Amino acid sequence: MYLLKLKLMNMKNKIALAHKGYFDKGSEKSYKENSKEVCALSTVKDYIQTIELDLRKSKDGVLYCYHGTFLQYYFLLKIPQKFLDIKSKYGVDSLDEILEVITEDKLVLLDIKDKSITRADIINSFEGRKFKKIILGNTSFSTSFLDRFDNMPEKFVKIMNGNIFCNFYNMKKLREKNYRYYEVVFPFQINKKIIENASKNGLKFSCAPLFFLSTKSYWKKINKYDIKHISSDFIYDGK
Repeated sequence: MYLLKLKLMNMKNKIALAHKGYFDKGSEKSYKENSKEVCALSTVKDYIQTIELDLRKSKDGVLYCYHGTFLQYYFLLKIPQKFLDIKSKYGVDSLDEILEVITEDKLVLLDIKDKSITRADIINSFEGRKFKKIILGNTSFSTSFLDRFDNMPEKFVKIMNGNIFCNFYNMKKLREKNYRYYEVVFPFQINKKIIENASKNGLKFSCAPLFFLSTKSYWKKINKYDIKHISSDFIYDGK
């Protein structure tokens, strides 16, 4: 089975995103998601360019990183709580703690989960840090949430997170609104036309693994369309 996975994987010229901070499939079993421990390992991997963090905000204003289980994501984490209480319950790390272990040659993608997070919160968190690019994303079905992050300093850009409406967005308008990345998550939406349209409008096209049923189906799409930007979810290191 592992040899099959290796045969499917073609990492040449690939740039990987560390989804939830993970650097490959195996690391999901050994480390906590969005933790400073796994991010410290991901940051030294040559094939990892971008480290993705799920960003939330505590009741007392601390930005922290955690995705959580289905129950936590949709219910428990919606209840306002102080950071120390959240840390005690779920063992999370603050954004500041995690940024300390990520080298500044990496890009940071903030998947913003909390609508109370402001422009000032983000800018203040990166003050004095020399990351070349911080990518802001949100999983809503429109661009309205990210509008609050217009007119940010130059190093802050946006990603269109994949959703069912991927094929219907006007990429030219997205580019004008400081979007630089375009992500698709549904396999049936990936085709030559959408990839070429993204490139024509100056957007980097990426393929997230959320709705792929297997390693084979994911890498089949990646290899067929020579997609450069991929996710760590279907990368295997042999362990």
